[in-house]
Amino acid sequence: MEGRTHVPVVDEALCGVCGVCRGACPALGSPDLLEGESDTMRAALASQADAGQSELAPCQDACPLGQDINGYLGALAKGAQTDALEIILRDNPLPSVLGQVCHHPCQQACFSSPVQRPPSIRDLKRFAAQAPRPVPVLPSGYPLAKVAIVGAGPAGLAAAWELARRGAKAVVFDAQPMAGGMLAWAIPDFRLPRQDLQRDLDYVAAHGVEFKLGHALRPEEVAALREEYDAVILACGAPLAQKAGLPGEELPGVYQGLDFLRDTALCKPPKLKAPVVVVGGGNVALDAAREALRRGLPVTLAYRRDREQMPAYAEELAAAEAEGLNFVFRVQPVALQRGEGGGVTSLTVQGTQPGAPGADGRVAFQPDGAPPRQLEAGSVILALGQKSEAEAWQNGLALDGLQGDARGRLAPGLYVAGDLASGPATVVQAMAGGIKAARAIMEEVQS
Repeated sequence: MEGRTHVPVVDEALCGVCGVCRGACPALGSPDLLEGESDTMRAALASQADAGQSELAPCQDACPLGQDINGYLGALAKGAQTDALEIILRDNPLPSVLGQVCHHPCQQACFSSPVQRPPSIRDLKRFAAQAPRPVPVLPSGYPLAKVAIVGAGPAGLAAAWELARRGAKAVVFDAQPMAGGMLAWAIPDFRLPRQDLQRDLDYVAAHGVEFKLGHALRPEEVAALREEYDAVILACGAPLAQKAGLPGEELPGVYQGLDFLRDTALCKPPKLKAPVVVVGGGNVALDAAREALRRGLPVTLAYRRDREQMPAYAEELAAAEAEGLNFVFRVQPVALQRGEGGGVTSLTVQGTQPGAPGADGRVAFQPDGAPPRQLEAGSVILALGQKSEAEAWQNGLALDGLQGDARGRLAPGLYVAGDLASGPATVVQAMAGGIKAARAIMEEVQS
């Protein structure tokens, strides 16, 4: 009962930023009842209620899907795993996937960090996702519309799920023999176990979503689909490797990061020779390096900036280091050298040094003027970015661009979502784009 009677000193550094307890604390009550208080913690929180702040908790506000994080964490705290999963599934059709690979902006936004370590929201979601899935119930009048989705990655899957639960028939086309897009072939199973991905795919399919796999579509075929379907969503992602244009890039033993991961996932793993050098600092580079480590080979990752500037997730970086990955920082590739057998034998690198911040706000690293040096390499994996086929889709569909409006609408009945619209982003951001497009389609076809 002390919380109802004690008058604490308000510490603005520790309290007053979140506001979540306004609706949960039994001591707070209605702001109208606190007019006579000015120096209590509950009065400080009540004043925030009138300040026009978001009613959402910071974690929920930071989540691209707007998941009710407080709701499912509260259910888990009571031991109600099934209830927690049902809360998650209101906004997120891929809880097992996001429980493994989400970049968890919710945890970064948590304002409890001044007094404690923020809750491990992603790990708790992974636990909740192990509960049995409810059997979906389709709306009456199904199907209310028929929508084709090009791409079975996170954006396409989320769009199909949202359409199906709103009463539309969703048909998903994908060039690969398995659903999941880059979830299935670009993220190794040691980071995203295939049984977790399959659990989510089965849940989406249970809504009546139809998959047409191994079915690559050309722009003219998509144009024909617009006559057959009420709407079409382009959710093709950014599945192509961005080549660096380095001399010797086409030598035997040189692989593009995405191609290496795709071939490995499709049971066509390239034969690597030691030592292996991976160039890049993102998640694709780390995934490729960790995949090579699992073949028992010495692997070095070369990156042009410092460790602190690596865009890869911090926990993946720590895991790679624990597995024995070597790092060389402040070097950028210049050329690949051919050996007597015709394959690559070394990577020429130029040292770099920090300069002024670039347009993106990141410190730009420039050549340091020192002579280039050689890194011995029997195999080189280049992970220097990825790109989409936006230009081909734009030209093939006679569009001015692929930006779309805030919900991805390009033209009546034609939408774009995910990395094809935004450029390479995160899984949860791609899902959010797919759901927005699906909701816009249902509004369009029902208007």
